[in-house]
Amino acid sequence: MSRYGVGEMLLILVFTGCVVFQLFVPPSIGLANNGDFARMIGRFSLAPGSLDSSEENKYFTSRWVYKQSYQWVSDNYSSELILISAALLIGWEFSSAVFDIRILGAIHALIWIGWFAALLPLFARLERWRAFVPALAALFIFTDVSYVAYCNSFHTDTAGFLFLSWAVVLWLHFLLRGRPSVKLHLMFCVASILCVGSKPQHAVLGPFLFTLAVLAAVTFQGRPRKIAAAVFGVLILLAAFDSYIKIAPTDKLEPQYSTIFNKILKHSANPLDDLSELGLGPEYLRFVGYWPSPGAYDPTRDEAWSANFLRQTSNGRIVRFYLRHPWRALVIVYGDLHGAARDRRPPNIGNYEKQYGLAPGALTTSFGWWSYLRSTLFRFAPWHILVWYAVMIAMGVRLAIRHRNSTGWRVPLLCVLVAGMGLVELATSSLADAGETDRHLFLFHAITDFTILFAVVWAVKSGNLRKAPVSEPRP
Repeated sequence: MSRYGVGEMLLILVFTGCVVFQLFVPPSIGLANNGDFARMIGRFSLAPGSLDSSEENKYFTSRWVYKQSYQWVSDNYSSELILISAALLIGWEFSSAVFDIRILGAIHALIWIGWFAALLPLFARLERWRAFVPALAALFIFTDVSYVAYCNSFHTDTAGFLFLSWAVVLWLHFLLRGRPSVKLHLMFCVASILCVGSKPQHAVLGPFLFTLAVLAAVTFQGRPRKIAAAVFGVLILLAAFDSYIKIAPTDKLEPQYSTIFNKILKHSANPLDDLSELGLGPEYLRFVGYWPSPGAYDPTRDEAWSANFLRQTSNGRIVRFYLRHPWRALVIVYGDLHGAARDRRPPNIGNYEKQYGLAPGALTTSFGWWSYLRSTLFRFAPWHILVWYAVMIAMGVRLAIRHRNSTGWRVPLLCVLVAGMGLVELATSSLADAGETDRHLFLFHAITDFTILFAVVWAVKSGNLRKAPVSEPRP
């Protein structure tokens, strides 16, 4: 990596200051519990400090206590558990009774700040002040509260976006280094494995990250090194497959229920035919559009009903349904672009602790300019994102073909693959679950921001090339 100049050091200090201010300066912010925290921390017997979970999604909780009655070892696994375990080990040095989530926030923050520091040298290839244009863009985008608030939480998406960000940056360092580095390739593979292992939803990124690993592997000299590097890449696929097959039964049931009855069938012209195509009988017609309210009958809590439902239908049936009805799939996705995607920040998950006296579910307005802008675009022109991805993929393919006889084709191909990751995350979040789609689109938004940063670098570099003096032709 390049040495940091004064400008780069100032940018890192500003980035650090923005992150630290949000997470640790009172009133510090984070994300409230949407009900999923127990899947990660139940095994550690952690309970909210007030022992009151009635408003868990409305207020951020920083103080957690160890209480044996809260112990629950779920079937959920995530690479986030590695970070949580590290934070707990540090926390135990201070107290064996109370855990401050901001210890975990500090670990997340260090990873995020380190990522920004690793990103800056990649812009050094741009001349003079032009290197600071994408650097300032990255500073503005990635200090947004939509990213930073995740640090003070137990959400598994935090590990997802942190490790994916590192995977992309490490791959670029590997590529632009000039000669293959075993260390960088190994680090890229580890970051990729931790990314796909953060959440079953993100397992779909495995094939894209594996492709990047193979592209890196072929640059090594000698067949043994190439094969060894490719084997590390295969581990990414295995980790993605393992993450998918370990989906807990409840994590299969609820998304399938909500997808079938609240997305596919809710506006169906022929619900009986669609039920049959999905493997279900007419007795399920009563659940179309039905979302259990508190105190009402919840079929997903009925073990006999749930077991019978899962025997008859599956994710595979849902995928085949979408393949046979692509237009309906597109309508669902576009509906979410117009609806769920405009909530870049989960609107029902508060940022502040109750002690500060703010309204339940209050969201901070500081450091939210970027997420506000992106949300506004979705609100008024949801189609813009489809145009954006089409342009990114088309330009990436065009540049890769133009530079196919040199090594310059790899970076445009990276842009195409990252865009593919974004579209797959969009499809997975929209078509595989009707509950909290806005929150599940988080990694899609993060990947979109990566593509925007790529576009800024390309625009600055292209402007520099156009202004470069043209050499005189040889006589």
